Amino acid sequence: MDLLQKILWEIQREAQCFLSLIYPPPKLPNLPIYPLDPPFCYRCCQPFPKELPYFKNCKICSVQPRSFLFARAGFVFSGLVQEVIQRVKYRNEYHLIGILEEWLEKGYKKYIGGWRCHGVVPVPLHPKKFRKRGFNLAEELALSLCRRQQLEYLPALKRVKFSQQRGLSLLEKSTNIRDSFRLKRGFDLSAKNLLIVDDIMFTGATVEACAEVLKKEGRAKEIAVLTLARN
Repeated sequence: MDLLQKILWEIQREAQCFLSLIYPPPKLPNLPIYPLDPPFCYRCCQPFPKELPYFKNCKICSVQPRSFLFARAGFVFSGLVQEVIQRVKYRNEYHLIGILEEWLEKGYKKYIGGWRCHGVVPVPLHPKKFRKRGFNLAEELALSLCRRQQLEYLPALKRVKFSQQRGLSLLEKSTNIRDSFRLKRGFDLSAKNLLIVDDIMFTGATVEACAEVLKKEGRAKEIAVLTLARN
């Protein structure tokens, strides 16, 4: 069923891109773009006030161990970046995905390019959510990044528990998302440096849960995180 949905989504995406050449879609609103620049938390890239130093951990990362080495995002989840992400995810405006792919690569070149990466792991959707949406934006972004930067695509995780995070506190989100991911069979990740890719990072609970599985079950060496935007 999931494979059929992927095929149908690819057909729908290509058809929409073709139609956009004949019937140009409405122009994007004139909204600002906010790059995520230092100072921010070295570990989770939570933005800091401008007067604080760059190499500093936030209060949460100072007391809570992280399974990932560092997380980075190219942009703040606001303005035009937020608008385009939401149009793609919730209004099926697939012709805009190319813009998101370019933005993610900018974040990669800015913050990840100097780090030795052996493979890219997308954050998976639960099958229930995948069937509803028809595609996984994290997968599309990860695939595009691998093509552009000649990286190995490693869809090594599966989501086994449907976890609704909206409206929960930070502690509740961390507890709720625990045990939601498992390592797929057939992936040898031992001693590899892996880059987790997702579209948005909110509290970091989801990517932390993914990194924990990649470390414990996959025996990965180091984990970094790259998202398109940071909330």
